[in-house]
Amino acid sequence: MQLDKLHYAILNELQLNARSSNAKIGRKIGLTAPAVAERIRKLQEFGIIKGFSVVMDYPKLEYKQNVLIAVKLPPNMVSFFLKETETIEGIIKIIHTTGEYCFFLHVFLKSMEQLTIVLNRLGKFGDTTTFSILSIPIDYKPITF
Repeated sequence: MQLDKLHYAILNELQLNARSSNAKIGRKIGLTAPAVAERIRKLQEFGIIKGFSVVMDYPKLEYKQNVLIAVKLPPNMVSFFLKETETIEGIIKIIHTTGEYCFFLHVFLKSMEQLTIVLNRLGKFGDTTTFSILSIPIDYKPITF
């Protein structure tokens, strides 16, 4: 798919507000609502737009423990580890990295007791280091095209 400046303008608008109507986006960038809808459909079809999601405030839902868990694994444990993470409640993101740690897990939990249970489950596969998140000064920053 060949992207032009209008595709990028649509992507910019959607990053700012994914709930903007096609008509509103069209007015901003100079297209009709149906033309915007068609371009969004193609962006989805080609996998450039992977989906639309809801961003939640987990602490307001009583998830008070916000942590990153760094995990060191032997290579032969990766698939077992990933299978185990599928069943652990509270993991919102898993990042595979280079360097000292293989994975970073972003996890929200309701209590320290839950954190202990999660760490015990993950510890079967390798070493873990837990980082409490104090704040997130930039939670999301769109990339302007």
